[in-house]
Amino acid sequence: MEPGRDAWDLIKRVWLRDPPGITLPVDPFEISNRLGIKTWSDDTLPPEVSGILRKEADFKEPEIFLNAIDPRERKRFTCAHALGHYTRNVEMGRYGVWEMIEGRDFFGVELRDFEEVYATDFAAELLMPRPVLVEIADAPTVASLAEMFRVTADVMRFRLDQIGWRR
Repeated sequence: MEPGRDAWDLIKRVWLRDPPGITLPVDPFEISNRLGIKTWSDDTLPPEVSGILRKEADFKEPEIFLNAIDPRERKRFTCAHALGHYTRNVEMGRYGVWEMIEGRDFFGVELRDFEEVYATDFAAELLMPRPVLVEIADAPTVASLAEMFRVTADVMRFRLDQIGWRR
């Protein structure tokens, strides 16, 4: 299970348009919707929680709850991160009840926390696909790339460092 490959597979399955091409920015809310996963803005989440992915019993699809106080770019990453957890749980055959509570620091998790590292890497690939980033011919700034992909500058810096992108 590779988060980058899994995210790209999801993009190809539910996001790429005909003729083949990618529309930017990738919309994790629309992808969630296409997968049958409802996404909610939740004003009852405490400030230290950015989101929750919850799967109840039976054959119900999971739901994603995003902290209402967060800016849209943060909600996009939290949603994509939750989709990473969802994909991992499906791959692992976890169809029972589960819940993932997301804190604030996606990038500060320990490397041995495989589930969190997987979801973070998945979210980065989903929102900022490597094939798209490496095709950018100009030498844009981190801020202009962050705006193009609709993520925060910190998230874009993380992604560029992750793929070894230097301009």
